[in-house]
Amino acid sequence: MKKATKQADTKPAAAKTPAPLDAKGQTDLFAGAMKHFTKSEYAQARPMFARAGEGPQLSVCESARMYAKICEQRLDQSKPDLRTAEDHYNFGVAMINGRRFTEALSHLQKALTMADGAHVRYALALASGMEGDMPGAVAHLRRAVELDPSIRSFARTDADFQPLLKDPIIGQVLAGDR
Repeated sequence: MKKATKQADTKPAAAKTPAPLDAKGQTDLFAGAMKHFTKSEYAQARPMFARAGEGPQLSVCESARMYAKICEQRLDQSKPDLRTAEDHYNFGVAMINGRRFTEALSHLQKALTMADGAHVRYALALASGMEGDMPGAVAHLRRAVELDPSIRSFARTDADFQPLLKDPIIGQVLAGDR
């Protein structure tokens, strides 16, 4: 094996600087950030707003910086101190009420790992079904009914659960012991 005659470059690589934004790029970036913002996806929107705040259009810069600060504030507010299963359950239910089912599922799963209960399973059934995971919804609903048979009548009258009643398997689970 021959020795390499070329010496390795020992200089550190320069940090890659993003290309300057033109007016169209700035406007497009701002529009993309607004899509995330309106979905309450502040962590995704914040860096996009920050970058749009560096573009050539002053009016877009001012708006982008303002929205970046709003994202920062909302992210700081949205960091609850959740320690118990009930904390995660209550936060998950709040997310369901806000139609944020993906976030609800995350917290309800944490609650479930800490303490299995009919109310947690019911909330998981609802959030899973609303996210389109009907097999998961059915499994959680079955377990909720096993733990507390009164869940059947509650689910039949719960306004939030009504869209899931269209699923025939959900209907079968709830039909028992009328």
